[in-house]
Amino acid sequence: MIGNVSSIYAQKDLAVSVTTAAHHPTSNGKVEDNATTRGYKNEHSQSTRVTISEEALNKLKLEKESRETEKTLPVSGFSQLSSEESQQVAELKSRDQEVRTHEMAHMMVGGSLVRKGASYQYQTGPDGQRYAVGGEVSIDSSAVSGDPSATIRKMEQVKRAALAPAEPSSQDRAVAAAAAQTEAAARLELLQQNAENTKTETSF
Repeated sequence: MIGNVSSIYAQKDLAVSVTTAAHHPTSNGKVEDNATTRGYKNEHSQSTRVTISEEALNKLKLEKESRETEKTLPVSGFSQLSSEESQQVAELKSRDQEVRTHEMAHMMVGGSLVRKGASYQYQTGPDGQRYAVGGEVSIDSSAVSGDPSATIRKMEQVKRAALAPAEPSSQDRAVAAAAAQTEAAARLELLQQNAENTKTETSF
């Protein structure tokens, strides 16, 4: 059995050393009862030592952990999807990219008017992954109090940000329309201020 153990470890390229006693049979097949034989009996009565190097132990440990890890790793579900499910995943991926590109366009043009980053609504696909199917970006579209000129510039940026995506949504168009109304009101206010200033300057 010791030989078998040694050969097993040898196949794994592990360092193994085996310590055992020498056997001294006589010509008639019996073991000599002398000091050497008694020494053999004493040594043979103890467990035979099989020592494995630290490197070998580490390798055995790693191999065991590797096998246990392989058992616990989840099997990829994507390869097990039906053709219909695979098509659904492809559509979700495309939608996810479209939504993120759309919201990024709002943020890039909105600049300092963007109150916070984009927030997304997600849907879990047949593959277990979450995909963005909707999103929104909050933009400050309030008028600048007491400064119609600043309000006009701000509303122009709001309109550009709202209509920045290649395909603005109905909500985007509504925001742009509201900004246009605020801008129109600011322009009217600016005209009135200019008229009043002109009247004041010509009155003595």
